[in-house]
Amino acid sequence: MKILFIANEVPFPPDNGVRIPSYHAMRLMHAAGHELSLAVLTAETEEVEKRFKSVSTSLCDGRGFFKTLPWRNPFGIQIAAILKHELYFVERYNSTEFRRRLNCMIEKFQPDVIHFDVVTMVQYWSVTPSGVGTVASINDSYALTLENAFLAGHYRGLEYVYRKWQYFCARNYERLTYAKFNQVHVMSEIDKEYLQKLNSNLKVAVISNGTENSLFDVASDTQSKSDIIFVATLAGTHLNALQEFLIHSWPMVKKRHSNVTLYVVGKIGPNAQKLKEQYDLQSGVRFTGYVEELAEVYRMCGIAIAPINQNCGIMNKVIEAMAAGLAVVGFGKTFAGIPLGKPGKHFVQAMDYENMAREIIDLLNNKIRCDEIKRAGHELARKHYSWSSRKDAYAQMYERAAKAARIISDGGRT
Repeated sequence: MKILFIANEVPFPPDNGVRIPSYHAMRLMHAAGHELSLAVLTAETEEVEKRFKSVSTSLCDGRGFFKTLPWRNPFGIQIAAILKHELYFVERYNSTEFRRRLNCMIEKFQPDVIHFDVVTMVQYWSVTPSGVGTVASINDSYALTLENAFLAGHYRGLEYVYRKWQYFCARNYERLTYAKFNQVHVMSEIDKEYLQKLNSNLKVAVISNGTENSLFDVASDTQSKSDIIFVATLAGTHLNALQEFLIHSWPMVKKRHSNVTLYVVGKIGPNAQKLKEQYDLQSGVRFTGYVEELAEVYRMCGIAIAPINQNCGIMNKVIEAMAAGLAVVGFGKTFAGIPLGKPGKHFVQAMDYENMAREIIDLLNNKIRCDEIKRAGHELARKHYSWSSRKDAYAQMYERAAKAARIISDGGRT
């Protein structure tokens, strides 16, 4: 089978929620013997050519191209989006030149299936020839993400009004646009149920992310550790959650366990820098910046926090921390994408930030309970969330998409 991947980030290295699923889908399909090609339209600026060459050479036999997203005035993008009743970031990635190059690539490569990665790329569905399968790999529902943000009280004033407008646009976009695809790929059953309530005709496949094998190997080291770690992209809701934890939870933990260190791992942008200047090297908080080898930083800690109260998608860092043998503490919605996990056995569920502090203190005080949760979480991740266990699910999803497209092309004849 020939599979064309269309992405808005170069899927290497697999170190964020956008790159992780696309990279591993490509890696698994390449290992299964399928022919791949890659097209990228990206706003990234860091080593784009080098990273693209690395992934296209290793997984696509050099096939593919990347194009840097041209600069457009943000106000102009916003006006265009409003006039088209379109989402801002969809309009931002609207490129006539990229569409032209895609058409040329498709004519040359002749794919059986096209994988459109995340919501920004699904707008290029129209380039698909008759008989070619389509997969919208969106990770999670953006409308559901906004619902979670509203419930968490993240927006105020004019931003709240704008996000509400965006929310209704997102619901309409997901209801109509995803219906054009032979398969829609999401990370959790919750996202699937939400989308199918918007449109019962959507063909939705649930394949959650897995974990790197290297993380399973560090569990023997983390059993004896007590330090705490927070791994995330330090922006938006993740940064807000960290700030709330530092204000409401960390002082309580530090008061009872003065020798414990909190490691904050992630690229430090301007907003995160302000928080770093406030807390770094004080009160036992250490900002490490971006870390390429997560196994090494997980190895230093025994407890991971995930104070992200949303039930859409799957929290990659939760699965990774469990695989590495850490006891993970989050909120109720944090673990919604891990249906096989049980609170109090595989992870710890807190009601609010103060309760989160008390749960962490209890883990630090009760080593036997902490170790039991570490072992149970590790075994759950090993059994159900290794990347190797996802190969057949991805292959079947692409095969279903290709078959459905052929049936439609043949006028309903099987």
